[in-house]
Amino acid sequence: MQSIRKNYSMKSILNAVSGITLIALVVTIVVLLILASVSITVVFGDNGILQLAKEAGEKTNEAVQGDKENIGNATNYIKSLSWDASKVTAVTTKDGGIVPVPKGFVGSELDGENTIKDGFVIYEIPEEENLDWKKDIDEDGILDIQQDCNQFVWVPADGVSLEYKQDKETWKENENLYNDYTDWWDEEEITFRKESVEKYGGFYVGRYEAGINKDYKNGDTYERNSQNASAADKKPVTKRGKQAWNFVSQEKAKELSENMYTNNASVASRLIDSYAWDTICTWLSNSKINVMDSTSWGNYSNSSYTIKGLYARHTWNNKWVYATKYGNDETNENDTFLIPENKNNVYYEVATGISVVDENGEKIDRNKAKNIYDFAGNMWEWTTEIREYKDKSNEVTQPKATYCVTRGGGMGSMAHSASYRDGENLVSYVECDLAFRTVLYIN
Repeated sequence: MQSIRKNYSMKSILNAVSGITLIALVVTIVVLLILASVSITVVFGDNGILQLAKEAGEKTNEAVQGDKENIGNATNYIKSLSWDASKVTAVTTKDGGIVPVPKGFVGSELDGENTIKDGFVIYEIPEEENLDWKKDIDEDGILDIQQDCNQFVWVPADGVSLEYKQDKETWKENENLYNDYTDWWDEEEITFRKESVEKYGGFYVGRYEAGINKDYKNGDTYERNSQNASAADKKPVTKRGKQAWNFVSQEKAKELSENMYTNNASVASRLIDSYAWDTICTWLSNSKINVMDSTSWGNYSNSSYTIKGLYARHTWNNKWVYATKYGNDETNENDTFLIPENKNNVYYEVATGISVVDENGEKIDRNKAKNIYDFAGNMWEWTTEIREYKDKSNEVTQPKATYCVTRGGGMGSMAHSASYRDGENLVSYVECDLAFRTVLYIN
């Protein structure tokens, strides 16, 4: 009996030890799970290490960019001491920068248009003309001068905060068949443009796509054939609420752009080049404006929003069927029209700088980035670039072709964003979704 009791006691002890060990194991696992949960939260949570590190990185980048902008402002101030006073007036912006305003133009005094950060706007108005910036605002909050005067936006390519350069790498993944194109370059002489940017610390870009200087009324006939009139007969404008000057070839876009300011000795107007386009993309991207996916601020076939103003409908059924009318939606008493997301081969060309309204009928600037309108979508825009293409899968029989380059996507596009680059292999090619934008370089 004594031996049995001893064995029983030993067994009890072992069972007790095993029970304690199991409990300890469970407690340990629970503690480890709690610690793991806490660690995951600490690392991956909303206020976790990774999020904090990301925010710290973003704040550091913002601080660095802010420092660059401050240095850029100081650099431009030093440059301004050597600016030609017969061609420009040095204007101090609301955020402390120095901008060269060409003769024949005035700097905007409107909130949101008078800082370099937001996009400093100039209007083609004689300096001696007294202007009340708070006068002549219509019911939609649009100034008459925005519809009556050419406007350009200053791009501060001072070499510090922003470089004026051609960028073949940053936007490479947004190229159409990028690796199949052997090379691309600006056909235009770029030296003068570089020298102007270096001297004055930037350049001006058309606030709107180049437009036809005609005031449409609701239901007017949509113009198509007269838009290719010679440069001597017509000049493009960069004003709000105009029909974009489409159905234009790259060659004609160059001619029209150059003819825009032949009588102003202070500036040279040119078709936008690759350096300017890439620089603008970088400028927007530095301000966290997405130029790789710009469907939220561009007029594309997969975008949907309500407009108030002029538009035209084009359809595609194996070929384009062009609009016959240009105007508002006559069936809507508020003159607003919803551009639907599912368009079923119907594409909407909107007027330059179109007013966009939200669900409450309030005006919003959906299609604008740093005061530049329709830089993404609405129209493919010609640049001075050309590039060569050779089908690598069929190099023997496929000859090399030269393409004229377009940028930014159009009303029929879905994934072709502001940084996108494409082309047409006919120098005379014209279409309803092909237009252009003019830039100003100070002489």
